[in-house]
Amino acid sequence: MNFYPVYRFRRSNGSFSRIGSLLETPNPCGDRIPPPILNQLTTHFEQKPGETILLGPRCGPVGKDALPDAKG
Repeated sequence: MNFYPVYRFRRSNGSFSRIGSLLETPNPCGDRIPPPILNQLTTHFEQKPGETILLGPRCGPVGKDALPDAKG
């Protein structure tokens, strides 16, 4: 499954850290973040004053699922 990494940027001290991931959902809007993903972001990742929650680029599967089956 594909996923989007989620990051938090704190303006007060300039820290930037990964705080989680969201599973990919179909996106009929093209480059825009669809409302279901925005709802997930606000539900799962609390944004405090002075913080910005950022959605990273879509990532593919990792580990053994990322490689095609070797046959032959």
